[in-house]
Amino acid sequence: RMPSCLPKLTRVVLSHKPWALLILIFVFVSFAYHKLYWGNLEEPKSRGHPYSLSAEISCAHYVPSSLDMAAGPSPSTGNVFFVETSEQTTPSYLFSCSVESAARTHAGSRVVVLMKGLAKGNTSLPKHWVFSLLSCFPNVEIRPLDLTELFSGTPLAQWYLQPLRHQEPHFLPVLSDACRIVLMWKFGGIYLDTDFIVLKNLQNLTNALGIQ
Repeated sequence: RMPSCLPKLTRVVLSHKPWALLILIFVFVSFAYHKLYWGNLEEPKSRGHPYSLSAEISCAHYVPSSLDMAAGPSPSTGNVFFVETSEQTTPSYLFSCSVESAARTHAGSRVVVLMKGLAKGNTSLPKHWVFSLLSCFPNVEIRPLDLTELFSGTPLAQWYLQPLRHQEPHFLPVLSDACRIVLMWKFGGIYLDTDFIVLKNLQNLTNALGIQ
């Protein structure tokens, strides 16, 4: 025989259909959430980071056919410079997009990336997917940033060699600005921050300054 409480429970549920449906949905969503949550916690090391990319990248998938990888860049009308004055050697996605966009829009120019964290004299770059991707572009050069060499022979050389310069307020931003000025003073061309995405060629600009 059916227990006497079940008919009563059935009548209550039928008389409160919206609330009963809401409770069932809540229970189902809670169950699904906990299932997914605990499933994601299991063996995270075996799956790896969901957004990690291989350190080795096939250039054919990323470099347009219009760029002749064998021939290299044509004679340049002006270099495009990026500077990383910190010690980091693991560039971000934005860094990669910025340099790549400059390389694509300035296929006839050298795109020079100077990084302070790279060891001078080391011919091999760190094993990182950004370096692997950027090496696909024949006009991209990634070099160590030697600050003493960069400032040598410039009006800012004496300032850079001052022993107390590291104690200046906001020294790192000031150093970055000084690097920009010296690069343009020595070599000319275009300087871009590593958070700029270039949509078209900028070589038509002369003596121009952009702010954001």
